Amino acid sequence: MSESIFKLQPDRTIALRGFDHLGASAALHNATATGFSVSGAFRDPADFAVVMLYDADDFYNHPHWKWLPDFDFDGLVLQFDVEYQGLMPLNSRKYASIDWPYLDILTPEGTPGRIRLSDHAEVIAAPDSPASTSVTITGAGFNAGDGVALWYQNMAFEYTVPGKVETEYPFYAQGAGTQHFISVSGRTYTYTEAAGDGSAQVAGGLVALMAADPEAAASIGSEPHKVRLRARLATGAAFAVTASGQTGDTLHHIQTSTVAAALAALITNANYAAAGAPYALAAAAAGETVHITTGEGGYDANFLRVYSTARSERLTATAAAEFSGGASTAKLRVTIDFAALGFPSIRQMWLTLAPRLQNTENFAATEWRADFSNWAVTGPESKRLLKFASAAAVRAGSHDKGVRYEGAWVSEEGFFQDGFAMCARQSGASVRLRYHSPAAHELWLGTSLYGDRGAARVFVDGAQTALLDARLGCEPAAAARRKVAGALEPGEHEVRIETTSNSPFYFDYLEAAAPGAPAPGWNPQSFVTPALDYSTDHAYKLPPARIWWLLDKMGCQGALNEYLGVFWWNERRREGGSLPKVTLTFSGTFTAGMQAFVDIGGQVCGKTLLQEEPAENIARHFEFLINATYVGVFARAGGASLEIFARSASPAYEFAVSAWTENGAATVSGGGMLAGGSMGTWVIDPAAANGLNAGARAWHADLYREAALRSRQVTTAISMELVHPPGEFAARFADGQPVMTAVGFGSLVSTHCAFGGAVLEYQKKVLGQVAALQAGAGLTPDVQCGEFCWWYFTNKTAANPGGGMAYYDAGTQAAAQAALGRPLHVFVAPTDDPGVNSGADAAFLRARLRDHVGAIAAHLRNLYPTAKIEVLYPHDVNHPSPQGVHSLGGALNHAVNLPLEWASKVSSGLDRFKVEALDYSAWSRNADLAAACLRFPLEIGWPAGDVKGMIAVFRGGGPWRKELGYARELGLSGVNLWAFDHLCLHGLEWEERGARKAFLVG
Repeated sequence: MSESIFKLQPDRTIALRGFDHLGASAALHNATATGFSVSGAFRDPADFAVVMLYDADDFYNHPHWKWLPDFDFDGLVLQFDVEYQGLMPLNSRKYASIDWPYLDILTPEGTPGRIRLSDHAEVIAAPDSPASTSVTITGAGFNAGDGVALWYQNMAFEYTVPGKVETEYPFYAQGAGTQHFISVSGRTYTYTEAAGDGSAQVAGGLVALMAADPEAAASIGSEPHKVRLRARLATGAAFAVTASGQTGDTLHHIQTSTVAAALAALITNANYAAAGAPYALAAAAAGETVHITTGEGGYDANFLRVYSTARSERLTATAAAEFSGGASTAKLRVTIDFAALGFPSIRQMWLTLAPRLQNTENFAATEWRADFSNWAVTGPESKRLLKFASAAAVRAGSHDKGVRYEGAWVSEEGFFQDGFAMCARQSGASVRLRYHSPAAHELWLGTSLYGDRGAARVFVDGAQTALLDARLGCEPAAAARRKVAGALEPGEHEVRIETTSNSPFYFDYLEAAAPGAPAPGWNPQSFVTPALDYSTDHAYKLPPARIWWLLDKMGCQGALNEYLGVFWWNERRREGGSLPKVTLTFSGTFTAGMQAFVDIGGQVCGKTLLQEEPAENIARHFEFLINATYVGVFARAGGASLEIFARSASPAYEFAVSAWTENGAATVSGGGMLAGGSMGTWVIDPAAANGLNAGARAWHADLYREAALRSRQVTTAISMELVHPPGEFAARFADGQPVMTAVGFGSLVSTHCAFGGAVLEYQKKVLGQVAALQAGAGLTPDVQCGEFCWWYFTNKTAANPGGGMAYYDAGTQAAAQAALGRPLHVFVAPTDDPGVNSGADAAFLRARLRDHVGAIAAHLRNLYPTAKIEVLYPHDVNHPSPQGVHSLGGALNHAVNLPLEWASKVSSGLDRFKVEALDYSAWSRNADLAAACLRFPLEIGWPAGDVKGMIAVFRGGGPWRKELGYARELGLSGVNLWAFDHLCLHGLEWEERGARKAFLVG
């Protein structure tokens, strides 16, 4: 039954585009036809990860199972459920400094577009909880004109006491029988003066009479002969009072609870949309307390603050209150109708995952996860299905026989078929070939797409069928296919391709393809399996389900060798680093009617003065406003100063900061360019609880789970080279310099590690965790010490006469002094005589290597008694005499890097011996030297059934197929090809499939 693969099928089409900064990690895992997960860790606010959901020009699959480019999404609808943890939520209303709220899209022409996912989402479970806070109103003796304001952003909710809450009436004794009264809303209380009463007795008598009045509370006022009347209720209503011989007055029923209720109503009824506030608020009063809640939920609501200002100390509120309890927990269902949203034709689409903001703090490392489930694409099946070149397809490569060139063409190495393509840089250059196809077919041209590429006309049987323009705004250049003829009959055809400009045009291959289901898999076998390098795109960027599918299609049923390379998998910490900062200082008294403004990167926020306020209030206002609003900076107020920090030292977080005031004499100074700082260095953290970071742990657990489902063995290797290890890890040359080599990724360099205590403990932790993950998946723990050797080269040159071999780290020197009773001999070249000092120095180094590997093996077998241990031995750099185009090897290398015990399986303490000579194959392209490398383990005494070969395929033109045949003749237990990515990128196959036999000599 033929296999069907659909557009946007998670276990077949998605890949990780990448993630930012060495301190971060991300991995795709647990991919099925209906969902996938992404997890990792972010260690800087500028970190992010990108998931490529679809690429019409698939970079990853082997050409036998690479879909034909298909841009048609008209009539297709994508729906999925998604849950985020530790990430910026899709429904967050924060400013999108990068594209975390969007599905990004590129059309076939390179036009970008994006869809805000939350606009097409509904909450289906666990709605976001809102954030809330409380403010308490306090007051004693407040009266008309007193007021309090609650500030949220630059919105002020102000309550001013509208009239008198209390009044005083004086009373004077006038003699016995005189009547004195107070009237409250028509209720009159009369006191008849008795003989001997003074004014104080009159006042006291009236107070006593009024004790039960429902509206006014009476008490002795500011002097003994005065009666103070204060509104007793909280209704806000006005009522009339008067007294004998006095002018009448109006009082208002206002208590702190009245103020609280009024403020709550103002907050609830405000127009937040007009104010541009990030969250609408609602409030309710309970007594003198105002409870405030955000209208929407979400973690971001915890960034909000309210604070108060007051016209007097008689009526005040809580100085400042922070929101809490907001949580982003919602499970969203997203529905995307591509054509309805203006994207009927798509070349690429991707999602961006970004770290959740942290509130006014230096960023703390955060592990995160995104789970996508119920993933489905609906629409016509004919459009959902991806088409592949069928098994009947025939293909001609640029360097095949029968391909003829006219004009100036040059061969260039790259990610092309067999590693090479032909390139023309002048108009009128042409390529001609003939082919025979047994079936009706389309014709596809393999080329390179990029912004500087040229164009070519394509003629089939003398008639022009296409004008192919290879210009495309993309990074990096894309090796891709484009259809240049359709509906061709079976039989023989002649093709001519002619360039039309002086821009580079690449001819990689021509393919006659009948679109259909993916081609059948290759014959099952267990001898050949490509190796994975976790440092390369074809490992850490792909979900294991997709890798295993490709290995299954290749018929690989043998043991997989997976290599933890020099980076991407380590737990790291920041060493050094600082955040850029600018300071603003507010000076003077800020009076009513003034305004203050702060501009950060063109985004302006402000403060309007309702009353006189001190400068420290203004600094506090901007602290709260900035932290609740901005995503690129945070602020801290201290007195009248405001420090503004970039959240990251990344150049993307550089902003110009300025501030000013209007309509008053107070000023603000400071500001400038918020730039500088340092990202620091992301060094490996041996003290971390885990050896593998969050992304690598999840990815490997899935890799091993998928292996167990297939009953496949996985051997995971760890190298002696690492990027940014702690300083004490480094192997050091005789002059004390660390061994460092460029890795070909940006400016990163790897450090060769020494054999010693700190390195040993770290490697035991890492390999112990690898073994635990393997065992947890039901596999037998199986690990490799990958290229565990002393460094092979010297740094001694004419310009550096003090250099030498790399045996001189502090730990090794101390151990040599203890073992030999003297300093280690200074070796200066890999060809030095290992017999110096009767061979004692070389024997010491050899034993140190042996014991290092032995300690790892003992540790793992103590944890898992059935664990399997192998070593990877590079015979080229350790050959007894220099060989190959780079003259690698030497007697010293051979002596110190091959412990005598390793010459026998019984004495080695190892289960397997794997040999490689990548230089002999990939660079020297010398089949004889490569064959000698494969024989070597057998010559020193290892049984062939416990020996495997690692054979290079990463450069075109190597004799790797001959090496495969020779390994079979020797009876080795298997071969791993280095590596899986180049096998796919170069379209290599270890058995002749016949795909090119139908091409004819021109």
